Amino acid sequence: MGVRVVGTTRRSHRPDMQAAGLEVLAGELHDAAVLAAIRQLRPSLVAYFVPPRRGNDPLPTVMGASTHPALDAFLYASSSGVYGDRAGGWVDETTPIGNSDGNSGTGDPLRAAAERVLLEASQHDVPGRVCRITGIYGPGRTLRRLLATGNYALIDGHDVWVGRIHVDDLVSGLVAAWIRGRNGSVYNMVDDRPHRASEFANLSADLNNLPRPTVISEAEARQRYDRAELRLKLASKRVRHMLLKTELGVELKYPSYLTGLPASLVAG
Repeated sequence: MGVRVVGTTRRSHRPDMQAAGLEVLAGELHDAAVLAAIRQLRPSLVAYFVPPRRGNDPLPTVMGASTHPALDAFLYASSSGVYGDRAGGWVDETTPIGNSDGNSGTGDPLRAAAERVLLEASQHDVPGRVCRITGIYGPGRTLRRLLATGNYALIDGHDVWVGRIHVDDLVSGLVAAWIRGRNGSVYNMVDDRPHRASEFANLSADLNNLPRPTVISEAEARQRYDRAELRLKLASKRVRHMLLKTELGVELKYPSYLTGLPASLVAG
């Protein structure tokens, strides 16, 4: 039995989505026609990957249009960026974010606010689950192009701790959150091995026979990157999953980048 998958997009011409087997629903998420189409679909699952917007964010409207008694899950794709900079410390699903731990302003306030909207709604009629996603890598997402063009740089004195997950394991995690997740829960989508930013970049360069990334000063980084991008590059934390294996039952295909990165390069 086939599964009908519909993807929203602002552009009507999306051959990439069609090639992947998705039906295209084009338009802005605030458009009455788009919302009416979502209501008519009566989806079993909504996977919401839309970045939050300042002001008129469409998340509450989409939740209202897609919620019905037979909806299994509304997955909100958040980011581990909500934890902000923890100076290399450990965080997990139980770690407070935002004002409650004095870390306000260092994380991603828009995503944190969107999470609150979903989690509050999950106490009522929305089967919401938050999936905090770390750096995604896989075929075509290995830094190869950035390294080849010299556009990837490390910042002197800031070899930050980062978390990653292979795209195959991310898909497994999202499906598991749909099937076995609990309403109102938060799940960290991350592998077993936090690592320094330089470790991943250097291994990718070595495997591709490319020069290792240059190291620039913090002053140069402040000129090169805008404020938001620099904040992300300077954020250092070790993200741990507490529920991915124990509650969702996910067996990671690639527990760390040490196996996942070589496999990704072989696959393209």
